[in-house]
Amino acid sequence: MIRLFRDFLFDRHGDIRQGWRVAAFMCLVLLFVTGAIFPLRLAGIESAMLEKLLLLSAALAATWTLTRFVNRKPVCAVGLWIHGGTLRELGAGCLLGFLMMGGIYVVEVGLGYVIPSSAGLGPAGAVRVTVLSAVWFGAGAVGEELLFRGYAFQSLIQALTFLPATLLMAVVFGLAHLQNPHMTAFSLSNVVLAGVLFSFAYMKTRSLWLPSGIHFAWNFSQTTLFGLPTSGMLDDSHALFNAARSGPAWIGGGEFGPEGGVLATIALLACLWYILKAGFLRPPGGIVTLDSIEDLVPGNGGGDRAR
Repeated sequence: MIRLFRDFLFDRHGDIRQGWRVAAFMCLVLLFVTGAIFPLRLAGIESAMLEKLLLLSAALAATWTLTRFVNRKPVCAVGLWIHGGTLRELGAGCLLGFLMMGGIYVVEVGLGYVIPSSAGLGPAGAVRVTVLSAVWFGAGAVGEELLFRGYAFQSLIQALTFLPATLLMAVVFGLAHLQNPHMTAFSLSNVVLAGVLFSFAYMKTRSLWLPSGIHFAWNFSQTTLFGLPTSGMLDDSHALFNAARSGPAWIGGGEFGPEGGVLATIALLACLWYILKAGFLRPPGGIVTLDSIEDLVPGNGGGDRAR
C-alpha cells in the first residue's frame, strides 16, 4: 500500500509527478490570492487595480515557490530570463498585438461599423488614462501568461507533450473567460485560439516576453487607443477615445468586442503563421528552462551555473 501511494505521488526518479505539480500551483495561487484579498474585503477596501496586482503577485509567488522547492531552479526558468533578446521579444509582441488590433480597427472604420470620437480628455487626463491603463492591462497580461503559459502549462508539456498541453490549456483559458459579458460560441472559440497563439509564442522563444507583449498590446490598443470592449468589458476610465459600433456581430464581434468576430480570427491566424515563420524569434542560448535537467538552486550542486 505504501509503495502504491508513493508511486501515485512520485515517478521512478523520485520526483513529484507533473499532475500534482499543476494541482499544487493552482492551490497555491488560490491560497495566496485569498490570503491577500480577504483582509482587504474585511477592511472594506475594494480596488480592482489592487486586486489585479495581487493576482499577479500570487502567480509570481506560487511560481517561485514551486520552481525553487520542487524543480530546484530559479523562477526565471518559467520564461522570465532577462537576456539580450528580451526587449526584442517584448517589442515584437507589442508590435504584433498592436498591428492585429489596429488592422481590425481600420477595417471596421472603413466598413462604417465603428465611428470614433474623442473622449474629451485634456493632456493631463490623457496621460493619466494612458499610464493607469498600461499598468492595468500590463498586470493583467503578465498575470494571465503566468497562470496559463507559465508553470502549470510547462509542467503539462512535460507530462503530455506540447500539442496536447496547448489544446488543454487553451480550452481552460477560454473557459476562464466564460463568465465575461456577452460571451458567444464564436467569441469563446477566438479566446481559445488566442490561447493557442500565446502557447506557440512561448514555445518559439521559450520565454513569456513575446506572448505577454502580444497579450498586453492587443488589450491596451483595443480599449485604450480605440475605445472598443475587451472580452466583453469596456471601462470608459481606460479609454482615450469613444467608438460608436454597429454592423454584423459575426464580423465585428458585437457587444463582446472585436474578439467575438471573424476579423479577430483572421488576425490571430495571421499572427500565428508569422510567429511560426519568423526566423529571428528563437530561444537564446544559455537559458535554463523548467524541463531542462540542470539542478541550479545553490546548495544542490548547480549554484555556480545559476549565477
